[in-house]
Amino acid sequence: MKQYFNKKTHEKFINYFIIKEYPTEIEKRFYEKTEKYLKFIKWIPGLKMIWVWNSIAMNCSNSESDIDLFIVTSPNSMWLNRIIITIIFQILWVRKNEKKHAERFCLSFFATTNWLDFSSWKIENDIYLYYWIVYFKPILNYENTYELFLEKNNSWADFSEYNYIIEENKKYIKFKRNKILKFEDDYVIKFMNNSLKSIFLPKTLNHYEKIWKPYWVIINDNLLKFHNWDIRKKIQEEFN
Repeated sequence: MKQYFNKKTHEKFINYFIIKEYPTEIEKRFYEKTEKYLKFIKWIPGLKMIWVWNSIAMNCSNSESDIDLFIVTSPNSMWLNRIIITIIFQILWVRKNEKKHAERFCLSFFATTNWLDFSSWKIENDIYLYYWIVYFKPILNYENTYELFLEKNNSWADFSEYNYIIEENKKYIKFKRNKILKFEDDYVIKFMNNSLKSIFLPKTLNHYEKIWKPYWVIINDNLLKFHNWDIRKKIQEEFN
């Protein structure tokens, strides 16, 4: 049975997070900044989709908010994209760190196109994940990855009630490409990706061990989820 949340639940969700109907000047500025800096990384081989999510996507941010990005890549380029994007944003001094986070980019989610179906990590009655998907704002969308993402998640969730929001989301797409670049499946790209993975995966797993393997952190071949906290269980309990 597909998961579905009605208008009453949606209203409660809107009131809980104080979601505004339209983006404020703050959110508009964040979107402009995202568009500006994605120009520096839109060329990276294997990059498929980048969306803004959380408070900015839901029109409930403030001047102290960071800019959460969810980055989707081809199956053979996740580590390549992660390292290149991290280095570029670090050089440009726009990456979030422990001391400075306001209006900076949070690079806590990387996934491949093999992980577009979120049912594998949803919790029971996952209200937050459901509306997460509804409000995602795709800024970069190559080879119709956003549409594929919606299709994959339609296997477990019915979003038809919120098609008007999803259609509005599509207006945020600034970078679009329909053709798959030939060199993206080149063995050189795969070699570079595997080489970077062999260097950085052990360090990533070591840090994961040090922080006592929290359930909200996921590290595998198709998903790197490092977000500091997962509020889904809290939302589920408060909404029930």
